[in-house]
Amino acid sequence: MSSPVGKKISLPEVIAVSDELFNAGKSSLVGEHLRSWLQKAQEYGDKSGELSLWNELMGHYRMSGERSKGIDAVRKGIALIEELHLEQSVSAGTIFLNAATVLHAFGEFDEAFLLYGKCRQVYEKHIAPDDGRFAGLYNNMAAVLTDKGAYKEAEKCYLEALTLLKEKNNVLDSAVTCLNLAQLYKRWNEDEEMISVMVACAWDYFNTPECRRDGYYAHTCTKCVSGFEALGFEEMASELASRAKEIYERS
Repeated sequence: MSSPVGKKISLPEVIAVSDELFNAGKSSLVGEHLRSWLQKAQEYGDKSGELSLWNELMGHYRMSGERSKGIDAVRKGIALIEELHLEQSVSAGTIFLNAATVLHAFGEFDEAFLLYGKCRQVYEKHIAPDDGRFAGLYNNMAAVLTDKGAYKEAEKCYLEALTLLKEKNNVLDSAVTCLNLAQLYKRWNEDEEMISVMVACAWDYFNTPECRRDGYYAHTCTKCVSGFEALGFEEMASELASRAKEIYERS
């Protein structure tokens, strides 16, 4: 029987199954699926595959709220980047971004902001200023700045993200960014006019005709329900929850 060492996992196939499970609302099975392939990558000695799976698990643990596992995945992923000497690669920048998002979600604001800085340094060196990946970076930097009380800087980052997202016609992420701005204004200065403007903007994006009602739409609806509720827009929140439920039930 041949040794598995030296084999490579088929990452596109692994991610495809993961996406199918996620879109069907079976998030608990996503973790099991990713962990089983992580073990195979480690058995094969496939370091690049292992790094990609740690990155996928970071996002999974963030969404499932598993703090210790999420932070452990961050530590393992960053260690592999250093071991493979990939710190200045674009792929590493994206993993820094994902890792920082995990750390922020679990309250590690300062460490998260440092990793966002590493991501920004890599992106500014290797990709064009109008690349859509900057929108994700700006959005996440804004969220940390908000939690650190740096509201003016957070507003600037959110607006930079929204400009890029509009240029790329990224409807759902534009909706999330508008809702984030509404929440920022609520926390910062309770500017009711700007809150209403941004909520209406987010709602319009959710109702854009060309926006596909798929698993990602359902996930985004679910993610935004609490934001609409917190701002006092219960009917919108209820409608998004209903849309998400309908999509998951037919998957």
